[in-house]
Amino acid sequence: MKTTSYSYSHQMTKTTFTTRSWQKLKHLLSKYKRSRGGFFRKVMPKISLVHNKKLTHVNKEEVKLGRLLGAGGFGSVYLGSYRQHDVAVKIMHKQSKNAAAQMESFKAELHVLDFEHPNIVRTLAATPFEEFPEGGWIVMEYAGSRTLQSMLNSEELCQETRIQFALQMSDALQYIHQNHVLHLDLKPANILITTRGDIKIADFGCSQKVEVDTGLVSPTQRSLLTGTFAYRAPELLKGQVPSQKADIYALGVTLWQMLARENPYGNENQHVVIFSVVAYGQRPPHPQIEMDPFEECYRDLYSQCWAVSQLDRPSAKELHETLKIWKKYM
Repeated sequence: MKTTSYSYSHQMTKTTFTTRSWQKLKHLLSKYKRSRGGFFRKVMPKISLVHNKKLTHVNKEEVKLGRLLGAGGFGSVYLGSYRQHDVAVKIMHKQSKNAAAQMESFKAELHVLDFEHPNIVRTLAATPFEEFPEGGWIVMEYAGSRTLQSMLNSEELCQETRIQFALQMSDALQYIHQNHVLHLDLKPANILITTRGDIKIADFGCSQKVEVDTGLVSPTQRSLLTGTFAYRAPELLKGQVPSQKADIYALGVTLWQMLARENPYGNENQHVVIFSVVAYGQRPPHPQIEMDPFEECYRDLYSQCWAVSQLDRPSAKELHETLKIWKKYM
């Protein structure tokens, strides 16, 4: 694959790290190294399942719809008002070419009904399932309309911003995984940027519940939803059962994209990319930039996240703990 060159602004990515700071960081990070390399070795402890609260059924008369925010294959999202709060309202299309997949996506959005985390878009209410044929509604927190993808399309992210976003993403993923859910469609287009400059993970339409004992999706639970191929881990492309490490792989591609500011694999044929990822371990090309200690660590970090073996990828908890150490010395 052709490697693209990228301009690199020292002014925008200037770090406050000193030589002593880097030595201290490397010493602390060494505590997480495995015998085969990388930053990580600890195993995330199992945490008990959070009980779901009762679904709040939305009364459509309480919702005032505003402008269209976006549209997809299964539905459209509108700005709205619900009980005196600005909300985003996802309205599923009444007719779909794949009604079964549409219903699965609707139910998947409700996996996070009881979630309360500052970096996850809250799901507030939904129509009852029996009303779904008439067009299901899901009422969510409104976190703005700017995505990480649109931000990357227009501006370069400094080193501090990349680490701050990575911290928030890993913290949100840790919370999601602790509650036995997999996102399975993590990418910049599904990450919102608030007016305060924080990130919020959105769009759980491909999410799946995992078994508490194994941390895996039940082998009998066959999903009709596949997410976005460029962010899918090789084991998913081979049809294996999803695990938390599939989300970590997607996070690694997202961390790469925050530096490269290009779509992974560009305009390469989808089937060629899938074959290359599975058969040859292909990954998006590292940006050709002037390397400094920060960028060396950053490259190691996202490369560890997209490792071929799931065992070589960190958990969200391990990643978050490492990034906290990193942030401390910035």
